[in-house]
Amino acid sequence: MIDLHSHILPGVDDGAGDLAEALGIARQSAEQGIEKIVATPHWMTDGYGLTPEVTAERVRELQASITQAGIELTVLPGAEVLITPELGRLLEQGLISTINHSRYLLLELSFREIPDYTENVLYDLKVMGYIPVLAHPERYQDVMADPNLLYSWVKEGVLAQLNAGSLLGDFGLRVQQTAEILVQHNLVHLLGSDVHSTGQRKQSLQPAFVRLRELIGGEITRFTDNAQNVIDNLDLKSGSPIYYREKKGFIKRLFS
Repeated sequence: MIDLHSHILPGVDDGAGDLAEALGIARQSAEQGIEKIVATPHWMTDGYGLTPEVTAERVRELQASITQAGIELTVLPGAEVLITPELGRLLEQGLISTINHSRYLLLELSFREIPDYTENVLYDLKVMGYIPVLAHPERYQDVMADPNLLYSWVKEGVLAQLNAGSLLGDFGLRVQQTAEILVQHNLVHLLGSDVHSTGQRKQSLQPAFVRLRELIGGEITRFTDNAQNVIDNLDLKSGSPIYYREKKGFIKRLFS
């Protein structure tokens, strides 16, 4: 397995606090059968913001410690980038990491309200040759209220990454139900752990894949193949998105 979303780099954001915890995350990951993990520290215009050069150096340092500890896990560079109107310019200036130096960019939106400039930024990224990968859309209030918001973006070539914990109910029933809707309507293409620690936000990719198989059976291979294709900078198997038509009274029950 490949984990495309993690906060394993120690001491750089709200993820692993130190090397010991980072090694704990690495052990949990290896024990679950994960062979590669992308370090995606938060990138924000205000606050966190490692350059690609610094990220690569931190990844090399962590990889050396993981290897020395006898843990069979490969760490790759990346970032989880909070959307900003200036994102295109910042990418042109070489200030932001993509997933393993590919054209795939892990992009985070606001949980409470999706910014009104989002459409413009997504368009700019695609014109520049990048492929936006929306991080954990099932956790966004606007997507929970209307899953077809994601349908419109996917139709235009945007990809989406589901959090493992969302499928397992770690973020509550509303998020779990939305995650299942997105899976069953081909509105998500990748599964990542978004692991932050060895405790409450621990590695859970393997049990999430078990749940994913319960939902879509053999189609699960599309998710594993897609993860490999992202780090290899190849095209993904996206499938055709399916417009979500809510069952009568479902949304009212979901939000009650």
